[in-house]
Amino acid sequence: MSKKFLEIKNVDFNIGGKAKVKNASFEIENEGETICILGPSGIGKTTILRTIAGLEKIDKGSITLNDKLLSSKIEHIEPEHRNISLAFQDNSLFPHYTVERNILLGAEKNKEKKTQKISLKEIIKLLDISKILSKYPHEISAGEAQRASLARSLLTQPDLLLLDEPLSNVDQSFKEEIQVALKKILSKLKITTIVVTHDSYEAFYLGNKCAIILNGQIKQFDSPYNVYHFPNSIEVVNFLNRGVLVPAEVTSPKSLVNEDLGTITGNFIKPFPIGSKVKLLIQPEDLQHDDTSNLKLEVVDRKFRGTSFIYTLKTLSNMLIPVFVHSHHIHQHEVDEKFGIKRPINIDHIVCF
Repeated sequence: MSKKFLEIKNVDFNIGGKAKVKNASFEIENEGETICILGPSGIGKTTILRTIAGLEKIDKGSITLNDKLLSSKIEHIEPEHRNISLAFQDNSLFPHYTVERNILLGAEKNKEKKTQKISLKEIIKLLDISKILSKYPHEISAGEAQRASLARSLLTQPDLLLLDEPLSNVDQSFKEEIQVALKKILSKLKITTIVVTHDSYEAFYLGNKCAIILNGQIKQFDSPYNVYHFPNSIEVVNFLNRGVLVPAEVTSPKSLVNEDLGTITGNFIKPFPIGSKVKLLIQPEDLQHDDTSNLKLEVVDRKFRGTSFIYTLKTLSNMLIPVFVHSHHIHQHEVDEKFGIKRPINIDHIVCF
């Protein structure tokens, strides 16, 4: 059996004596990989980070990093002996130090390391914080403070980096640029990282794998692609809010029928007996616009997304279905107009529950 760089086995993540996430197991296979933890507020995401960092103890399961047992019912390595860096959402900068001095604390923590894989100058440039180095925490924005805290954490060159909503305070116009810079830094330093985020697109970009936490459990731990295209439960579908579930009946090993949309063909992710009544996941990309089609649905909403529109269509049975269309399509439909759906409908991967 191959050794995993980080292994979480059957852990109850507790805070204040109460289990937030129960019997959780996941792993990071290789050094330098990143996983992202997604879930609603208050579900226990930060508790997971605090526990891995050693700030909370466990009474069930085990946490092992690079073949070293960090936590179990009988073993607890103190935080200062774990070489794990935890950057909190609220940045935790020392108010009486300048930003530069705060950042340099990270370098000082691991000054005994013989090789510094990245310089302070490089990190400052990548995170675009050169203009705030001489300022104090109260003189900078929340987003700038968050980036300064991130810079400090990176300079420690930890075995494991834990980031709690690292970009939540960064302006949306700048967030994507910082995401690219962060991914570049993590790749260059080969720092194994766990990122807590509420932003699924951020998780899909940064993570090699994503853990979806709902109702006190890890519901799915998989690649971003599989989490998006092959959600394993209705709970995950509802959390991601990327499509709708419509009633259908399986009519063959490669088809099913919905009373409003007709026959839909494709490959089932999970086989169902013919005649099964199922809930079919339809995501915005699954249906195609075609004004010449005889299947026309009423437009009840239209959202402009820059490169695309998301139309919400109402069927005869009052189902609401989202459909993605590139914004350059010739005929842009208004609310109350009819919108054609291309037939025959084929969905490459049919997801049903």
